Amino acid sequence: MSPPLAARREDPVVHRINFRFSGRGRYLACLAAGRSESLVPEVWDLTGPVPRSRPLPTREKGTVGTVPVPTDDGGLLLCRFGPNGSRVTLVRDDGEEHELLSAEGGGLRLVAGTGRGTAAVAFEMNPDGPAVLWRLSGRAEPPEPITELPRLVTGGTWLDETGTSLAVTVVRPERRVVVVDVPSGAVRPLAGLGGDEHLLAAARRGGVLLTAAQRDGGHRLGVRHRGGRRPTIFPARLNAVEGTVAPLALDPGGRRLALSVTRGVRSHLLVHDLTTDTGTEIDLPAGIVHAPAHWNGRGLTLLHSGPDRPVSPVTVTGASPPRITAAHPAGGWAPAHARDLRGAEGSVEVVVYGEPATSAQVVVALHGGPEAAWQLGFEPLFQRLAAAGIAVVAPNQRGSTGYGAAHRDAIRGAWGGPDLADIAEIGRILAAERGPGRERPMLYGASYGAYLALLAAAARADLWARAVAVAPFLSAGALYEDGTESVRNLIDRLRGREETHEDELGPRDLLRLAGRMRLPLLLVHGERDTTIPAAHSRRLYDRLLRTGRTDPVTYLEIPGAGHDPMADGDGHLVTARVVEFLRAGPSHPA
Repeated sequence: MSPPLAARREDPVVHRINFRFSGRGRYLACLAAGRSESLVPEVWDLTGPVPRSRPLPTREKGTVGTVPVPTDDGGLLLCRFGPNGSRVTLVRDDGEEHELLSAEGGGLRLVAGTGRGTAAVAFEMNPDGPAVLWRLSGRAEPPEPITELPRLVTGGTWLDETGTSLAVTVVRPERRVVVVDVPSGAVRPLAGLGGDEHLLAAARRGGVLLTAAQRDGGHRLGVRHRGGRRPTIFPARLNAVEGTVAPLALDPGGRRLALSVTRGVRSHLLVHDLTTDTGTEIDLPAGIVHAPAHWNGRGLTLLHSGPDRPVSPVTVTGASPPRITAAHPAGGWAPAHARDLRGAEGSVEVVVYGEPATSAQVVVALHGGPEAAWQLGFEPLFQRLAAAGIAVVAPNQRGSTGYGAAHRDAIRGAWGGPDLADIAEIGRILAAERGPGRERPMLYGASYGAYLALLAAAARADLWARAVAVAPFLSAGALYEDGTESVRNLIDRLRGREETHEDELGPRDLLRLAGRMRLPLLLVHGERDTTIPAAHSRRLYDRLLRTGRTDPVTYLEIPGAGHDPMADGDGHLVTARVVEFLRAGPSHPA
């Protein structure tokens, strides 16, 4: 058995996003926010016995679109995105930034460097021209051009320890993986890779490549040697691991592969021996293993969180048994547990904070997606609600991932059908458990969960006390008209525009159903949401005001915020407003 993570919290951070490792894994950087702070860069030193972090406040506030990339000498590069383009800056210890590169109307992306003199490689994406690769030294000096590639370029995997060969994927005019020789700028195809194979990772010392390809009706992980003539091998037992599998990192020699495997509300760390095609589970506390990860000579460093532990690095060293070293462990946060509740046609796993049956208030929280799920990770909003005395029930109703294909696919062609039925049944059970004299359950939802929450409010307004909807859309059809290509592809794949409902509620259009939402409502939307345009909330708010309702409705549009206004910029202020609204109590007797 591995030792448990220590139970002492050393900082007030509640939210960490956008993690990136330095090229050799000596440092880690992210954006972090406290209970009442905006996002600031945070740099982790991984060279000592325990990971140590230091905040690096900058003059300019961070946003969810800011990507921090550390260098192997402890420096920090920031890639900032704005409405007029993007720029890369070098951050000094006093928080001042020195601009190194900018792209008006285009985009910039950074890949941490591994070779001497290359802190990072910047990809400049031009909408009407080729992609330009730049070498950044990590000092306050102009970048050097490396080469140009066709316009659409993704990936960025170092194939060696010297930082000479960088593999990237050219998407158009035809998809292919090429290798860029950074010193000379020469470009050549990556030999041996099948035309349908995607490069996922490389063992820089051992020359092993990890790929993914469509085989036997699904995605399969493959292993091959760089430059070898033998075809890619797709290990049978590796590809038979049950659960939602996500590769994390190859060890430097390429024999072992670290995997995150999610089953239900928690994930597991597996280390798979690619030579023998056998796996071993590493014992971590119940929680979530997050990407990215890095494996070097010091060990495997990954990101882990629990309900009472904000995400932070964990280093796994040794083999029998492995030694686990964690930073900023738990303490002072509300615990959570998993429980099964009855849905409309079977069991639904839920994550629970507090005591739903006896607390003064309880909120049913609905996740986005719809192909997503709540897990036993750290949720800042849920912690704020628990601290305010509000119990939380977060269900993985039908349509959620992690419970098999039948559960996941139940809402294909039936958005707001089986999932809505599950939520209504869970609300009814919670109300019965709470008994007379206590406030009815409340609703909270974000993105698809916001749409589902408002459908639940329209279907059974008498069941719920109030509802919060963050970034809702009006209907799948309306979102299809206004959405990006990726959003339209999701709707098509899940057949979201099909109206197969023959119940009393009828077509799932929130504008049509607005008059049925007879309960206090709070709508929240980011002004710059490109996934679900804020116009959807504006139109719904206008319709709600014209229904002659007596219950209050409030609309908050957050300037400069994107699809997740509670994580962006001043997201802690948005979170405070949501908690304040839910704490306000019922407008009607229970």
